[in-house]
Amino acid sequence: MIRLTGRALLPLLFKLEITGRENFPRQGPLLVVGNHTAAMEAVLLNIYSPWQIEMLSAADTPAERITEIVADLYGVIPLHRGSYDRAALSSALDVLSQNGVVGLFPEGGIWEEGKKKALPGIAWLSYRSGAAVLPVGFGDTSGAMNAGLKFRRPKLSMHVGKLLEPAKLPANTARKIYLQDYADRVMEAVHQLVPQEEYKSEPEIVNERFDLSINVVNREGTTLPIPEALAIQEGRALAKLLHRPAILKIFRVNLELPVGPLENLADYPTVEDLIPACQAILDYLDNDNPYLLTYRFGVREGGAMKQGLSQLRDLLVWCREHNRQIEIEATRKYYSLKEGHEVVQTGQDIFQSWM
Repeated sequence: MIRLTGRALLPLLFKLEITGRENFPRQGPLLVVGNHTAAMEAVLLNIYSPWQIEMLSAADTPAERITEIVADLYGVIPLHRGSYDRAALSSALDVLSQNGVVGLFPEGGIWEEGKKKALPGIAWLSYRSGAAVLPVGFGDTSGAMNAGLKFRRPKLSMHVGKLLEPAKLPANTARKIYLQDYADRVMEAVHQLVPQEEYKSEPEIVNERFDLSINVVNREGTTLPIPEALAIQEGRALAKLLHRPAILKIFRVNLELPVGPLENLADYPTVEDLIPACQAILDYLDNDNPYLLTYRFGVREGGAMKQGLSQLRDLLVWCREHNRQIEIEATRKYYSLKEGHEVVQTGQDIFQSWM
């Protein structure tokens, strides 16, 4: 009923371009994968598949209310990203063992625009189940749901590629290396199906780097030295976190944490506002989900981000104890191939809707 309703409504709300549906095989087991920048990929994938797809869906952080409602109605396999989720993988293998169809997005999430490195879970599932992989490329999905619901009829594209053989570990080959290589080849097949303009923003940015500048001032506005023991050692990693609005949005919207001051440093938030913002994130990472940053940025960089946040918290506490205020500026620098010059960005971006 969901597919029939969707196929009736979507052409009214969007200008659809769908090709390659004949590439869906006649039977499973099958893994269907695609690129992921917004909500509409999952909608298109499930509406225009010839069968019901069992979706692996992120469950490590609370979803937006509308997502939770749809997921509950349709039914998904909840996946806790960043750790070995034995229950989710076992459920997916159970579906595949019954010649079922499992859908997932190997890039793992929508926290950054453009191409992201594939995670090896898709290769592991294919290797363990013997399931072939069907790549699907989506275009123009970012912001499309909002535009469609406002009857602007944005363009959407879905291109189904050729079936890929199941992962088979060659003799004398390290399994970990092979699985990552297979996952990379799967995502490259997906990217070949995505309209080229879809990946113009991030691939045109090279030599991206970050800096953090902090001034401590007294009541008279005089800049004071920062005690050496409180100097922030992981400033670059912290600055990168502060320039990732999709991550800060998770803390503010999905987790309902008071992190607004960290998203609006240009408004010069007070020490009293910044301390609970930092502490709320640190408490969540310590007590609820230690993998949130390391899953998205890697163990080293994600750990450095957390450490930088902890160092900032300690400095803020010292400022409060000594009646000081603080001015924080996170700078993002990169070379834009499109514009042909170096870009220096101090203002933080606003998160664009996942819909």
